[in-house]
Amino acid sequence: MKRAKRTKRITAVVLAAMMVSACFSGCGVKKGGSENSATDIEIAYWNAGLGTAWLDAVIEAFEDKYPQYHVTYNATASNTAVVAPFRNKDTDTVDIYMALKEYDTEYLEPIDDVLDSTPDGEDRTIREKLLPAYLELETASDGKVYELTQGGGAIGFVYNKKLFEEAGIRTLPRTTDELAAVCASLSSAGITPLCHFKGGGYWKFMAEAWFEQYDGMDYYLNSFYGCTDENGNSPSKEVFEKQDGRYETIKACEKIVTPDYVLSGSNTNDHVTIQTMFLQGEAAMMINGAWLENEMSGAGMVGDFSIMKTPVISSITDKLETVKKETDLRKLITAIDAVTDGEKDIAEYRDGENYNVDGISVSEADWEYVRKARNTTPINFSGEGMFIPNYSNAKEGAKEFIRFLYSEEGYRIYTDALHMGLPIESEELDTTGWSEYEREVYGLLGKTEQIASEDIMGKHEIFSLGNARSYAGVSFISRLSANNASDRLGASEVWDEILKAVENDYENNWLANMGK
Repeated sequence: MKRAKRTKRITAVVLAAMMVSACFSGCGVKKGGSENSATDIEIAYWNAGLGTAWLDAVIEAFEDKYPQYHVTYNATASNTAVVAPFRNKDTDTVDIYMALKEYDTEYLEPIDDVLDSTPDGEDRTIREKLLPAYLELETASDGKVYELTQGGGAIGFVYNKKLFEEAGIRTLPRTTDELAAVCASLSSAGITPLCHFKGGGYWKFMAEAWFEQYDGMDYYLNSFYGCTDENGNSPSKEVFEKQDGRYETIKACEKIVTPDYVLSGSNTNDHVTIQTMFLQGEAAMMINGAWLENEMSGAGMVGDFSIMKTPVISSITDKLETVKKETDLRKLITAIDAVTDGEKDIAEYRDGENYNVDGISVSEADWEYVRKARNTTPINFSGEGMFIPNYSNAKEGAKEFIRFLYSEEGYRIYTDALHMGLPIESEELDTTGWSEYEREVYGLLGKTEQIASEDIMGKHEIFSLGNARSYAGVSFISRLSANNASDRLGASEVWDEILKAVENDYENNWLANMGK
């Protein structure tokens, strides 16, 4: 019996392209047919670098535990092909989509009952296990949750330890100004500091983190991504025109992403080419994440690489009352790291209502602001999601599958296969056999206070439907690092370009796409 199920599953993968083609032509098996009963769960999987071994293992364990269900999947590298059948209620046979996030809730099944359930043999609900910052991003404007991620991870500056040693760099950068100084040291040692792939690579994630660090979570989520101005108007063009943390981020990048510091070809080569060059030591740093070792297994292991905590944007001192100097900010971050890492107790810094940090009196408000900023982690968890069409006739089985994946048993299978985590606090995670790099990336999640991501389920429709973007679609990384002087822009010029894009797109495209 098990052998037959396995054969059918593999066949489904091999025939994925044919089945997607059938969906496009409207010739799929309709719900209620003998091949798609309430116990037959069909998954459409966007295979974006994680492979299918983990999914095979989870399905096999799920079917062993719940023999009443039978699971098949179609895997393809094209997200467009994966989601092509969605919304076609008469022909769509998919019960779980694993794809890029879907914001239109009209056809989505809420899964709050999954979140509020306790997996067999456990004492916490899935909601209680989820990282609070992640759950905040996944909650829609109606207060419901419609999807959970099946992939992604923490993102940060991955660095080559050997190249750092060669350049004599012994202290990892705590601020963006310190990061610029590290780039200068590497360059002086004849080492290219940075690389990224065309389109700005993964810089968009770090840009979101620095934006959020500077303005704080409330502004980031509710004012900017809620598209609400200071007078309560929403949507508001003023939100996109305000010189907020986005502008400060561009100014910070201007010191770092220069033609002298960026690997030649970064603006034109694809991610596989650049990541291969990075792993071969042609640049010292690259913004990357948990998937690097899985995705680039053929290019060599990442034994010489590590990932650093997100440097704090230096201009955050604009927001502080008691910490105004860059040198004092660095001391404060060092103290916060010592407490976060368990090296010191916060009581050691207490001085009445304030904190004494190496002779500097720091207010409690400033300590908390910088602590949250320092423990802000860019992620791409929220960009991918498992969601169930509300017209599926196998909704209960689909929910049971998601519940299983987020149980300790399912999570163990997932992490054993991929050596990377999901945004949950697991009590039983065993990292034996993981590389040091994989453990370090996973460790960032455990210290996360704030998660930076533009993939916010409850963001204003001008983003989800209108296709507005935080930087108005301007690829400022490519502009700052262009080798050709005629193509290169400084921070103020990039900001002017963003304002021009807002002026052109706000009504003509973003509001128009919303039907307004």
